[in-house]
Amino acid sequence: MSAASLPLRSEVHPAAADPVLAAGVRQTVAGIISYTRWPHLKGVPRLCVFRSATYAAALDGIDAGPDLWQAIPVADVNQALAEQCDALYFGQESQRQQLEAIGAYLPRPLLTIAEQAADCSAGSAFCLKFTDDRVGFSVNLDSLSRSGVRVHPDVLMLASAGSNRHG
Repeated sequence: MSAASLPLRSEVHPAAADPVLAAGVRQTVAGIISYTRWPHLKGVPRLCVFRSATYAAALDGIDAGPDLWQAIPVADVNQALAEQCDALYFGQESQRQQLEAIGAYLPRPLLTIAEQAADCSAGSAFCLKFTDDRVGFSVNLDSLSRSGVRVHPDVLMLASAGSNRHG
């Protein structure tokens, strides 16, 4: 499927973000990105944040970690492709939409994080988990192994401590 034909545009308007969870999202994403290595990246990774994400503002704010990534808000996969992002942060996009977006990036290395993925069995390599006022994550080892990026094993162990590995 060509990039021009991908209908990945979200019309969902996310609910207001909880400030405690927003800080948790920022911290979790910062941890994942800081332990990820791209084969030929110069400078900080370009993180495309889909506007459907409830916590998009937490990743794009001044406190978001300007030394760790450059946040680029995107409306759809075509815009993300044009921006040549190194990482994608999905909001309300389905697993099928995530897989289509990831496929459009092949063979480029790409870190993928999903904000709304209940089981993390397909699509993104990392899936955020929200419980009470805490943010954790799951890892889809199959997606991660196909991503072209390398993630430090300590990050994977954090996810496996809670039995949150799939693949």
